[in-house]
Amino acid sequence: MNYLAHLALAPDTDASRIGNLLGDFIKGDESSLRLHLAPDLVEGIMLHRAIDKFTDAHPAFRASKALLAPQRRRFAGIAIDIIYDHFLSIHWHDYYHQPLPEFIQQVYRTIEQHKEWQIGTLARVFPTMKSQNWLARYASRDGIALTLKQVAQRGKFTAPIADIFIDFNHHYHQFDQHFTDIYPALIEFVNQKTKMS
Repeated sequence: MNYLAHLALAPDTDASRIGNLLGDFIKGDESSLRLHLAPDLVEGIMLHRAIDKFTDAHPAFRASKALLAPQRRRFAGIAIDIIYDHFLSIHWHDYYHQPLPEFIQQVYRTIEQHKEWQIGTLARVFPTMKSQNWLARYASRDGIALTLKQVAQRGKFTAPIADIFIDFNHHYHQFDQHFTDIYPALIEFVNQKTKMS
């Protein structure tokens, strides 16, 4: 799952939301993170990692990976997360009462209010995330094309990621079905995990 899904799946506290987002921007094992971060923030980071592990092992994710052209499958972890955020955006009302634009603006305000938690590479990325409204652009196919193109420009060997848009368009309805298979299971997984903590 990408940024939007991690934010949506997080328990409704500032620390949990930002911690779940930080999972993509900070490294380190749990014990080292606990040395210098608030406990609730660390719980969010660890939940992010548990969500990623659950997603990668789910049959729907593996089925989505198989839809990518063979030469692009090594980028499945990055690309399918972005693709699933698209389907979360268009099916948002099936899972949440709060309107998506309102939720997105709430997230941006929360991050701005907690500058002390803008750590790792989040401090550098967040101004662009907000100004370009990354969380909202997942809702359109053009937004997915742009996101994949920008991710493809990150490194020397990531150029094929842009072409995953071809797979996304060609297998659009299958990706949609895979998302609707996995997301309710993820909600239940997070509910069970947060009950135990």
